[in-house]
Amino acid sequence: MRTHRYAVGQHVSYAEVSPPYDVWSGRYEIVFLLPAGDREPQYQIRSDDHTYDRVVGESQLQEDLGARGRCG
Repeated sequence: MRTHRYAVGQHVSYAEVSPPYDVWSGRYEIVFLLPAGDREPQYQIRSDDHTYDRVVGESQLQEDLGARGRCG
C-alpha cells in the first residue's frame, strides 16, 4: 500500500486534464485521505469557489506554494 504525500488541511493546486496540456488551478484544500489500495493515493479536495468536493489522484496534485503566504 502506498502512503499519501499530502496531509489533511494542506493547500494544493489541482490539474484538470485538458488535452493537449493540463490546466492547473490552485486554492484547494485536502479535506480527506482515501485509501490507495493498489492504486495511487486518492484525496478529497475542496475549493472555496465551489459548492462540491472533488476526488482526485495524487498525480493530479502539487503543493500550492502560494498558500504559504496567504492567511485565513
